[in-house]
Order: sequence, then C-alpha cells, then structure tokens
Amino acid sequence: MNKTATRTKLTPLKKKRKPKRQVDPKVRERVRQRLSTRAVFQRIGFDWIKSDDIQFTFDGRTGEIDDILVFENVLVIAEYTTGKPDSGHLARKSILYEKILKQPGNWIAEYAGINESFSAAMAASKYQPDEFQLFVCYASLHGADQEIETAFPHYRFLDGTRLRYFDALSKTIQRSAKHEFFNYLGVNLRKLGSRIHSTEDDSKNFSGYLLPESNSGYQRGFKVVSFYADPATLLEMSYVLRKDSWRDPDGLYQRILIHGKIKSMRRYLTDAKRVFVNNIIVTLPPETVINDPTTGKNADNSQLVSVTPVKISIPRQASMIGLIDGQHRVFSYHDAPKDPLDAEIAKQRMRQNLLVTGLIFPTSWTRQQKREFEAKLFLEINDTQARAKTLLKQSIEVLLNPFSTLAIAKEVINRMSRSGPLNGLLQTNFFDPPDRIKTSSIVSYGLRPLVKTDGDDSLYAAWSHKDKALLTDRTASQDRRNELLHFYIEFCAIQINEFLIEAKMAIGPDKWRVSTPKDRQILGPTVVNGFFVCIRQLVESGNLLGRQHYAKKLTPLATVNFSTYTSSAWKSLGDKLFELCF
Repeated sequence: MNKTATRTKLTPLKKKRKPKRQVDPKVRERVRQRLSTRAVFQRIGFDWIKSDDIQFTFDGRTGEIDDILVFENVLVIAEYTTGKPDSGHLARKSILYEKILKQPGNWIAEYAGINESFSAAMAASKYQPDEFQLFVCYASLHGADQEIETAFPHYRFLDGTRLRYFDALSKTIQRSAKHEFFNYLGVNLRKLGSRIHSTEDDSKNFSGYLLPESNSGYQRGFKVVSFYADPATLLEMSYVLRKDSWRDPDGLYQRILIHGKIKSMRRYLTDAKRVFVNNIIVTLPPETVINDPTTGKNADNSQLVSVTPVKISIPRQASMIGLIDGQHRVFSYHDAPKDPLDAEIAKQRMRQNLLVTGLIFPTSWTRQQKREFEAKLFLEINDTQARAKTLLKQSIEVLLNPFSTLAIAKEVINRMSRSGPLNGLLQTNFFDPPDRIKTSSIVSYGLRPLVKTDGDDSLYAAWSHKDKALLTDRTASQDRRNELLHFYIEFCAIQINEFLIEAKMAIGPDKWRVSTPKDRQILGPTVVNGFFVCIRQLVESGNLLGRQHYAKKLTPLATVNFSTYTSSAWKSLGDKLFELCF
C-alpha cells in the first residue's frame, strides 16, 4: 500500500521590520534649503563646489564655508540659516568674510591648498585668482530686517522671498536668468568672463535713426531713437521693473513673466522661424551717446528737421536698457540648453534683430519723474492693446499718485512687514510664503480709513506736525510735500506698531503667528483689521496714548475668542475690543 507522506505546512516567519529612521525636521529643512538654493544657482549656469566641514584659517580668522558656487570668474560663497538672520551670528561670520572680500585673490590661492575640489576647479579655470569677482550670499528662509541689511552691506541677502523669485525666473527663462542675478549680486559686466582680458572699449553700438524733437510730441530734452538689436544683447543689458522682484518695491509696476506665454512664443520662433515684427519700447540711460556717423559729432535732435541716421553707443553694463513693453518677446529667446527648441532659438538669438524704440529722458529729470513716465507709458500701451489686470493698474496708480490714501496705506503696510510685530507675517510680495497674512483687504478696508488725511478717526487727526496742512496742499513745494509724506507714513507705522506690540504681549507671543493650525490661528486679515478699527476709535476718543497705556488696557485680549470673528466681521471685532479694553 502506498503511503502518502504527510507534509506539515510551515508558517513563514514574519520578518521584523526595521523601525523607520527618524530624521530631525530641522535637519530635513536645512537639507531642503541647501538643495533648493543650489538648484537655482545650477539652473542659471553655476557649478557647485563642495566646501562644508572643511575648516580653514585666513588672515588670523578660522571658519568654514557652507557652499561655493562658480560661474566663469564669478565666485559666490553661500552661508545658510533656516532661522531668522541674527545680528550676532552675522557679526561673528562677518569678520571672516570681510577679510576674504578685501583680499579675494589671496584667499582663493590659500583655500585651493586646503580644499581639493576647489583646487581642481581653479586649476581647470581660465582665470587667475585675482581675476575673480567674489560675493557672499546669506541665504535664509526668513527675511532679514531692513536694519540688519543696512548694517551688513557686504552681504547679499538671499531670503526666502528673493530665492523663490529667482527660482521661478530660472524655471521660466533658465540660464538667461543669470543676467538679472548678476545685477542683483553687483557683477561688473565689463570684467565678466573673457572680457576681463580685453582692452577694447566695451560699449554696444547700433545703427539707427533719431527723431527730430519737434516731431516726437514729447517735451524739450527728450530724445527718441529707433534701431535694431539682437535678442542676446537685450537679454544681457535689459531690466524690467517687476513689482514682485528683488528690487526696492518703490516704483515697480510690471507683471512677472508668464511661463506658458514664453513657451508658446518659443514654439512660434522655431515653427515660423520669423522675428517678431512689432517694436520693443525701452528707455535708454543718460550715458547713451548719439553721434552723426558722417561727422562723428553728437547729434542734436532739437536742430533736426527730418529723421536722421545716427550711431547709438550704450555702455555694456547691467540694467542699461529698461524694458517698458515687449519683455515676453525678448525673453522668449532665452538660453535653455535642456529645451529641445533651444538648438534653433540659439541661432536666432544672435542672428535675428528686434526693432527697438528707445527713449532718453531729459538730463534734469529725477528718478521719480522717470518712473512715473514709464508707468504711464506702460499703462497706455497695455490698456489699449491688452487690458491690464486690475491689480496691476492699481499698482501703477499708486506709483502715479503717491499722496493718495491707498498709496499711503500700502507704504505703511510695507514698512510694517519689514519691522515691528508683524515683521515676517505679512504677504506683500507674490513670492512671499503662501501661509503669510494676505494684505489686499487689510490695505483697502483696514488701513485706508485709518491713514486717510481727513476725519476725526484718522491718524492724520492725531499727527501734530506743525506743517501737516502742506501734505494735502497741491500748491506747496513738491519736495516739502514729499518730506511730509515720509514723516506721516513713519508716524502711522510707529503708532500702529506701538498698539500691536502690546496686543502681542497680551495675547501671548506663542500665539502671535500664522503657522499654527487654522482652527487655532489668531492672526489673519479679519483680526488685523479689527485692531485697526479699534485704533480709529482710540484716535476719535483721544486715547492714542502710547505703549504704557496700552500695556495696562489690553490685558483682556487674552480672554477674547478671535476665532468667532471671520470674513468681514472686523468692524464688530474692533468695536468689541474698544468696548472691552477702553
């Protein structure tokens, strides 16, 4: 009889899972910051050189460098922090960096003997140590206070907002973003790359036409020229006053580059292989030289009776050509090695020419006059050809009417975002962190009524400046009005911040933030506007009495359930705060 073997079914042993390695969130944040910063540098053409954990001594000072990034003969030392820039830390590191910046060539030569990766990069470079332009970038996730940036001018502060701007710009126009980044760093274009070995006059020359002054329609002193320029030159020498960029926000009005629009225009360039036929509108610097090609002498448009051929010479430097209209047409020629279309567009960058109309301002014009003129011209062009967005037009109106209540309110909120208890908590820039407090409704509904230049509930009523009436007097000296506007904005920011400082202390500094879960978050547009309504009532009742007074009166704020006030309930919140505390 056959016996069937009985097999015992074995239960597979369960493998013990290794516990997941816990990564310190602060370490993860630090690594993410470094990688994202390096990605921006590398996208615009810089090479990264490993440098962390390598200690060195230079001129009697010892330290380490977080990152080194190199493009041609531009060398950037990057220092990182995930916290808010601290003056103590900056001061300690500053001693070493100042020594390096004073003797960059000596430091490069010495450091190459310590860091093998750096030594190999320098050996492969076409440049000697003394031929490098060296910069120190202090990269933080949070913005530095204006006082700190002023105290350490040798640093280039690459905070979260500026980094996000260059990240977005480099993703849209890739390597061509280096031109604006060089401008941000302060790179001398005349000594950039192989130009440092050239002794030739480094101006860019164009053949064009000068319009007679009587035919232009502009006031005396204006010059209007037309010429053809290759896109490569315009990419290098142009600047755009984008209102959400790294520049000083005063006088900025243009929109950021639209990635989809750039992409479709590049498709046109490769498919049609034709240049854009409509002209680019620019402003040219006062250093522009316009000569009669037959005599070699300066051409005077006030003496012309007809359009005259001229030679136009512009210094080859950053920010020489201001793009008023046509930025998308210019930047569609950007340098993008990884883009399949770039092989064709690279040919067109040098070969094709764009028709440019250039305006040169009268020599007597101030910076403010120039910005106002550019903004008006931009609005005229975009309002007749492609309807400008409402927010963009509002920004231009603020520039054109600096004494308006809206302009004053926006400047006050800008100051409060840079210093005071709301520093780092407000979103005043497109590239500010999205979790910050939106400010459009604060400016329109909270601040405008508080800073208006009439009424018994406005800070203007509490302002005791002896000449304040001149602020609203259009017949008064413009310089004096500008001075008074500065004083009034400063007064408003100080008075508001004094109230908010004590409100923060009463509520609790640990709750005074926007990073808490939304259901427990106190700060937001409704609450901030509620504070402003309360301040208006303080002004009207004569109780605008300073921090010591607020410190005593605002203690009941700790008992207020702010979460019950939502949306547009700031008026009822402000009334409640005034009733409860005052």
